[in-house]
Amino acid sequence: MARVIFAGSPAVATPFLAALAEQHDIVAVVTRRDAPVGRKRTITPTPVAALANDLGLTVIKTNSLDGVALPDCDLGVVVAYGGLVPSEALIRPTFGWVNAHFSLLPALRGAAPVQRGLWNGDSETGITVFSLVEALDAGPILYQRAIPFVNGETASEALERIAVEAADELSAVVSRFVSGDLTPRDQAGEITYAPKFSRDDGRIDWLLDSRVVVNRIRAVTKEPGAFTNNGDSQLAVLRARVCPDVTLEPGVVRVVDGCVCVGTNSTAVELVTVKPAGKTEMSGVDWARGLHAPTRLT
Repeated sequence: MARVIFAGSPAVATPFLAALAEQHDIVAVVTRRDAPVGRKRTITPTPVAALANDLGLTVIKTNSLDGVALPDCDLGVVVAYGGLVPSEALIRPTFGWVNAHFSLLPALRGAAPVQRGLWNGDSETGITVFSLVEALDAGPILYQRAIPFVNGETASEALERIAVEAADELSAVVSRFVSGDLTPRDQAGEITYAPKFSRDDGRIDWLLDSRVVVNRIRAVTKEPGAFTNNGDSQLAVLRARVCPDVTLEPGVVRVVDGCVCVGTNSTAVELVTVKPAGKTEMSGVDWARGLHAPTRLT
């Protein structure tokens, strides 16, 4: 059993904390400070903080580890903390720090590897556990496994699925690493990066190929969200798929055989689930019932 400091913040990190807590001694949990959430901007602890409290663990809430006093431990473990581990903290644990990253490093270093993988049209992503160094996601690899994307899943769905699948694997890697049973290996291959998306990245370009459009919608769902303009109002697109047998002018909306199709530069895209401005999410078919004139999305 290793003495572990765990650093993480969003919901995707909670399966890893839960798995580690079953097998190891969590001496402290580092997470970001409470922040406003939702329309009412209610001050809310991170999902990791909430789980740590339920587990009776010591919680350190901070948006930066600079100058933070950390307890003695064997290993630090980071999963989506949302901040860098400074050099003085890197050397604090006996065996340093490890990070669980959602790609096959050195591909897609950075904050949004699953999202960028879907955006690029990749058929798979992966999980890599590596030792932290000061350079971004550049440390030696302890464990790595490819994980295929499921057809049609969004980035948020893929992250949730992979976190559950890989949580026990991370715990096992921690056990083997602190016992001296793992030999780190240097990263090899082409280095690519996965920066976070901006809000404008969610704007749908109907002049692209239909498969590119659908992949990009998947990539930005749930955050920052895919959207298009319907006249003066905005329409969020939550789920879409390719209509291989329908061809329309880019942006033109038409109901074909009970499916709401939008034209692209190739075949059409079906709007499966949407959310009009100021309304709740609904099927594309329900949204189309409210259309009373030919519609072109922009």
